[in-house]
Amino acid sequence: MMLNLKEDLHIHCNYNDHSSKDLTIANIINKSEDLDLERIAITEHVRKNSEWTKKYIEELNYYVPRTRIKMLKGFEAKILVNGEIDCPAEFLNDEYFIVASFHTKYNKEQWSEALIKAIENPNVDVIGHLAPEFDFKVDDNEIRNLAELVVANKKKIEINSKYIRPPKGFLKIFKEYGVEFHLGSDAHSINEIGDFNRIKDLINIIEQK
Repeated sequence: MMLNLKEDLHIHCNYNDHSSKDLTIANIINKSEDLDLERIAITEHVRKNSEWTKKYIEELNYYVPRTRIKMLKGFEAKILVNGEIDCPAEFLNDEYFIVASFHTKYNKEQWSEALIKAIENPNVDVIGHLAPEFDFKVDDNEIRNLAELVVANKKKIEINSKYIRPPKGFLKIFKEYGVEFHLGSDAHSINEIGDFNRIKDLINIIEQK
């Protein structure tokens, strides 16, 4: 499988409180055009009670027809302990690109059960920066079970440049099972957009025949 280095499907913007102030949607598009990217997804962090979503979507809708780049409108939603994703229900449909990721530390049982439910969620498109917590391990059989579940539910796994994830052991097994991957910078600043230099070894694992 060849990964498309002209795609970046996990980019944040300045609608959150920890990205660079100049990471505006307009600047993201300009930088992506300068990099000759073909497709991007702007996937701002969201919560069920986020109050800025209407303005955000309006701005995305303004720019979608004004750039030659194919632009996906999306959100990165936190996987909650019960397996639900922290995203307003109005955006859980085919119009929006949803990255589901862990941002809270759980024990192994909680992590496993929540991940399974997120993978089975028909509104989730991709699992972002997947990796177990540092205080527990996932064995090869458990990874194989996850791989089968990902394929059965037609989900994609993100190769994340910010956190350098998933681990190589996951990637090798996922690849054997035909899991599909794509690249995400998880950019929180302009210069991080489309920069996959930190994950060249992960990309090589996927692309090796």
